[in-house]
Amino acid sequence: MKKSILSIFAAVLAMLMLASVLTACGNPSGDTDGSTQAIADSTPEAGENVSTDAQDTGVVSNLPKDLKYNEEINVLVWDDVEHEEFESEGTNGELVNDSIWKRNDTIENRFGLTINWYREKGNSDNKSQWHSKVGNAISAGDHSYDILACYSLSIAMDAAAGYCANLKNEDFKYLELDKPWWSKLLTEQATMYGKLFFASGDISRNALEMMYVCFVNKYVLNEYKLENPQNYVETNEWTFDKFIEMCQGVYQGSGTKDEATDTFGYMSQGIHFDPWLYASGSKICEVDQDGKLIESPTFFSETVINTIEKFQGLLQGEFGMVGSSAGKHQTAFKENRLLFCTERARTSHKTFAQNPECTFYVVPTPKYSVDQEEYYTCMGNPFTLYTAIVDVQDKEKASLFLEAMAYYGYEFVTPAVFEISLKTRYVDDPVSGQMYDIIRESLTYDLGRIFSADLIGQGDFKTAIAGTVNNWASKQKGTSLTLKKKLDTLNNKIASYED
Repeated sequence: MKKSILSIFAAVLAMLMLASVLTACGNPSGDTDGSTQAIADSTPEAGENVSTDAQDTGVVSNLPKDLKYNEEINVLVWDDVEHEEFESEGTNGELVNDSIWKRNDTIENRFGLTINWYREKGNSDNKSQWHSKVGNAISAGDHSYDILACYSLSIAMDAAAGYCANLKNEDFKYLELDKPWWSKLLTEQATMYGKLFFASGDISRNALEMMYVCFVNKYVLNEYKLENPQNYVETNEWTFDKFIEMCQGVYQGSGTKDEATDTFGYMSQGIHFDPWLYASGSKICEVDQDGKLIESPTFFSETVINTIEKFQGLLQGEFGMVGSSAGKHQTAFKENRLLFCTERARTSHKTFAQNPECTFYVVPTPKYSVDQEEYYTCMGNPFTLYTAIVDVQDKEKASLFLEAMAYYGYEFVTPAVFEISLKTRYVDDPVSGQMYDIIRESLTYDLGRIFSADLIGQGDFKTAIAGTVNNWASKQKGTSLTLKKKLDTLNNKIASYED
């Protein structure tokens, strides 16, 4: 890290002081949170002129200033989205809701667009239902939808089937995917054969909520007289080995390892082991220099074998445990019975906030070793990928809508979700706020994971790390053969789709 903890504290303290000033200008009646009211009060009236300069960043949007469509745009979104990011019926004093309303109202009034939201279930359990809905709309040829926005794996299924437009087509003239409101890394890593079929970034609230972070329970940390791992981040000592070392000795219970009553150093389950694969700098697939998706040479590397060995030792030993079902590790952490919890950022307000006695620090998922230059983390699958449907009639209008959604998400929604809620409201130390910045910058994407429905799924690594035998090397031959065949099929499809 280039900044010291003290300099981080000073910078974030300044931000908090500014926030207190804004709060004082909010609602003196006390009916709603002051910062929420500030959002509501600054919401533009219909037709009000809105600046195109990003607030406080100096980054300028090139969206046209005088363009008015006076038309509708039809957007199909997933109805079972985990955190609403599409619609708002109006301001109600709730911070994120009001920021979503402000974004939508600004887009509609500035560009003369009426946004028609259509909803269909599309989460992990409903991928096929969503996929059929989109396929049927295309087959009908009635151009029912312009834009698709759904669960990441569902949109990937659409892309594999040829249902998504290539966002790098020159007719999508208003898209500026190099701007900070788009995930540059996703754009780079998801481009195959020069084509990009989906994008995300500040356009998706859930892309912020689903970042994996490492929560550190303050009560357990103090009980066992352990050092704040934020200091290890500062000194480049925050590694897998340091994490495991801190877990050693953290146990309280009968000795039979009861997840419902005992205290542990670390416990997790299922998909929540995935961050360790990505934190090691490894992934399932990557795009080669020719734009072809291939098995990553890191997937069956010695690094992954060592990662599995390290965490099997922790989880099968006295100081760790594999949870029996989803949420057990969250409950243990909330009840101050778990030192570390690797979870999505939203867990801070969805679960931990239920217990006022549960306080925590935030750090990135550790590095594999001190030799690793960067931190890496992944997102939970339930973030939203956006695209235009393949038969969209007006690519220019679709591109303007997507760009405006991302840009005004960057201006209005991200500050509400990230700067105020995640970084300030749910943590009580300013350094954790800065840790969130490091985590966001460390996000990585794996098309092997995103396209998992068309490839080999996502179960291999999490099953291995939760197991008792490290057979990762012996799995390579069979898994790699299956993966290659499925990659050949997917690559042939993607290469064949027209611009």
